[in-house]
Amino acid sequence: MSNSEFLVPLKGLRDFPPEIEILRRKVFSKIEKIFQIYGFDPIETPIVEKWEVLKGKYGDEAENRLIWRFKLPYSEKEFGLRYDLTVPLARFYARFRPKLPFKRYQIGRVFRYEEPQKGRYREFWQCDFDILGSKSFLADVEILNVVVDVFKKFNFKDYLIKVNDRNLLTLIFEKKIGIEKEKIIRVYRIIDKLDKIGIENVIKELEKELNKEQLNEIKKIISISQLRNEEIFVELEKLNLKEIDVYLENLKNIIDFVKDKKRIKIDLCLVRGLDYYTSTIFEAVVEKPKIGSLAGGGRYDNLISKFINQDIPAVGGSIGIERLIDACLELGILKVEEKTYSEVGVIYLENVDLKKVLEIVNKLRENEINTYFHFEGLRNVLEGIKELERRGIEYALIIGEKEISENVFTLQNIRTKERKNLSLEEAINYLKHLKQKV
Repeated sequence: MSNSEFLVPLKGLRDFPPEIEILRRKVFSKIEKIFQIYGFDPIETPIVEKWEVLKGKYGDEAENRLIWRFKLPYSEKEFGLRYDLTVPLARFYARFRPKLPFKRYQIGRVFRYEEPQKGRYREFWQCDFDILGSKSFLADVEILNVVVDVFKKFNFKDYLIKVNDRNLLTLIFEKKIGIEKEKIIRVYRIIDKLDKIGIENVIKELEKELNKEQLNEIKKIISISQLRNEEIFVELEKLNLKEIDVYLENLKNIIDFVKDKKRIKIDLCLVRGLDYYTSTIFEAVVEKPKIGSLAGGGRYDNLISKFINQDIPAVGGSIGIERLIDACLELGILKVEEKTYSEVGVIYLENVDLKKVLEIVNKLRENEINTYFHFEGLRNVLEGIKELERRGIEYALIIGEKEISENVFTLQNIRTKERKNLSLEEAINYLKHLKQKV
């Protein structure tokens, strides 16, 4: 392996330079603020979980191919990197039993051994928000409203939140169409690829699993999904299946109470791959760019019972932060502009009293002004200006012997070249005022 290859992260993992990480943290902060507005509080869980915690929660494909599963060379115990933030939440609840309903959010890394491509990585961040302990459809509404507000915050115009119910899937595909249980998971996974590979390819794959009559029924369901929500309800009611009214009423209530109804679209082909979902499921997609879902989630009322002998209803969602950022950059909603958090850089020449310079630097920092301090004195001011400009710092405070003795300093805007002669106190107040305006 060459030196250059050695320095590159593993496939699907990334390094983030300051200008990208600053942008990412701004995005995290905006989303976190929305979570807090809705009354969610933060928790944290480990990146590494015992294999027993992850086992039996996600389905065969995830557990046999996608989870980063390993043994340490000096231990016989098995571990896994967390695949999502939901199963760790279920373990967390089983351990601490917080008061219900429990509303939590978590922003953290997860790992999936997938084939990297646009919008899909092996290490990525999830922004999860969940409500434990409520069966009310209003909890589902609250989750969808958070998604609406996140998309509004980032100025997305053309997006839809697709919703479905796993119970409807069971009634239609298993009871009405009569797909055998040993085939149903494979069929669901094929149908779930409809947006990715198109209806023709989906039908070709289904032909390997189903007879002609079953295929024709599935084609009808796919065509019904293209209708407006009201028309879909009418068509589903015609099926006259036992219990279907209960599930339809639940979907109607959710759509009626969500804050932006025009964004909600029933999609009878929406499956979502994880095994733990029990009823309502959703995915949020943008028209452009074609990058997959930017958010998703649903109800998982039986997951916590895998850890304790008690059913705890639960519903949650996750913002796909990597895809959201990639989409925002492609659409021009976000731009990589800031190279640094430093607001001012101190320029001083070689002959200046270093202790006096440090006193000024400390004074700036005590006033919560992010200050860059070059450790060696410079030969001339222009050299210092160029150094700060390369670092993306907007302001320079120029310090010389005369400035220190007279307490009058030059504060220069490096971008506009505008200069102000100010006392240290005036310079601090000016910079603090600028900070408040941002």
